[in-house]
Amino acid sequence: MGPMVVLGSITADRRASSVEFLRRYVDGTLDTAGVDAEDVRLVVSELGTNAVTHGSGERVGLFVAANDDCVRVEVTDGGGGSPRERRAEAEDEGGRGLMIVTAVAEHWGVRRDERGTTVWAEVARRPR
Repeated sequence: MGPMVVLGSITADRRASSVEFLRRYVDGTLDTAGVDAEDVRLVVSELGTNAVTHGSGERVGLFVAANDDCVRVEVTDGGGGSPRERRAEAEDEGGRGLMIVTAVAEHWGVRRDERGTTVWAEVARRPR
């Protein structure tokens, strides 16, 4: 696996409408790089929704990088939460986000620092 190349980063207000903005950003960024964005878009949607719903702070950030093998996305909010996968019941309207990320991503994890909580995921790179 070669070194990661930064493809872009952006911040948005931490509100529900920003999730679509983050999806569109990753679509454009990966299109320019010639990478299929379908799985990455799904991961960004789930991580962005979690940051908006469960995070804190006024902003949410998205970082996108790639190498020959994978695309790495990181979503950061100002919170100090502990994102974790959980089992949603059939009648639950939510709670499946990190289960979806686990199913789609090769790896994912959580990092906390002075900026807040970052959830990252690496998705296998597919050419467009």
